[in-house]
Amino acid sequence: MAGHCELCGHTAKIQVHQIRGLADLDRLGQMQPDWAVLMARKRRKTLMVSPPGHEGIHDGHEAAPHGSHWRARCG
Repeated sequence: MAGHCELCGHTAKIQVHQIRGLADLDRLGQMQPDWAVLMARKRRKTLMVSPPGHEGIHDGHEAAPHGSHWRARCG
């Protein structure tokens, strides 16, 4: 429903990144990626992302939400 990538702000071709439950975020270990921190802060199991941003999440790229790295990666 956001209509834009929650990592970089782009509005084209939005995908949904989903986890089974918020408790799954704890399984990632003590250092959570920034996208997981964002999901935990919003208390949501889904995150609206651009295709490159979604790929970055699954590839293990960690960067600050709305940071220049995500803009470059998602753009």
